[in-house]
Amino acid sequence: MAIPKFDELFNDILEFLSDKKEYKTRDIKEELSKTLDLTDEERQQLLPSGTEPIIKNRIGWSITSLKKAGYVESQKWGSVNITEFGLKQYTSNPNITIDDLIKIPEYADWINGTSTEDPKKAEEGESTPEEELNEAFIQLNRKLADELLENILDMNPYDFEKLVLDLLLKMGYGGFRENAGFTTSKSNDGGIDGIINEDVLGLEKIAIQAKKYNPSNKINSPLIQAFAGALVGKGLNKGVFITTSSFTPGALDFVNNQSNLTIVLIDGKKLADLMIKYDLGTSTTHTYELKRIDSDYFNISE
Repeated sequence: MAIPKFDELFNDILEFLSDKKEYKTRDIKEELSKTLDLTDEERQQLLPSGTEPIIKNRIGWSITSLKKAGYVESQKWGSVNITEFGLKQYTSNPNITIDDLIKIPEYADWINGTSTEDPKKAEEGESTPEEELNEAFIQLNRKLADELLENILDMNPYDFEKLVLDLLLKMGYGGFRENAGFTTSKSNDGGIDGIINEDVLGLEKIAIQAKKYNPSNKINSPLIQAFAGALVGKGLNKGVFITTSSFTPGALDFVNNQSNLTIVLIDGKKLADLMIKYDLGTSTTHTYELKRIDSDYFNISE
């Protein structure tokens, strides 16, 4: 048989997880790739980048899709288990398709967040190869962002503060680590986790607050107000509040209504995007070069 598409693996994964046990994602990939009716050659066939067998990559994408639809969950990094919702859906309909997932708002939001187009347009031939490549790039980065956040949530608070410092240094704040000016203490200093130089000379200071919260635990306005008060207490007027979760509308309104303070809010999504942009905690697996005609060589007027 041909290597199944990622959306053809939903039911195999749900059947595997139907015992309600927690499994390592790598073990699911390994076991399913063995049990599927594939030849040894098909099991070993690699992605064009040569980084992973195609079947294991597709199983990974299938798990990610089921997770976004709420059928499975990761209670800790690298592990997966079926949810009560997923078990109920699979029991009543042991033939889950992509159409079933698209009906779920959380999954539809995730798909729409990776593209402004209908997710089925590519299959219908309405997208050019360049558009499909761009959409694939965006979706791969969204998946990478989700994995980054899962890793971050497994960190202890002090390693998370180090990650924040590493990111700020990558972004050009503080100059070098030895003179970044970032100071932290295990006892929260009045709502401030640290202060970093905005520039190499340290002419301006920025207060930092870093909160490693679960996505469901949003940062509310009282926390932002406490941070703002701490800024004033330190004689500062600039601050960055970074969290792995998100901010309530009240917190956003409070920041937008400030006239004497500049507070930048970075939620989990933005944090992951910045880590990808500035190559923190990520590495390049493959580079594709897109070529075009050299108009100068052929003396072509564009």
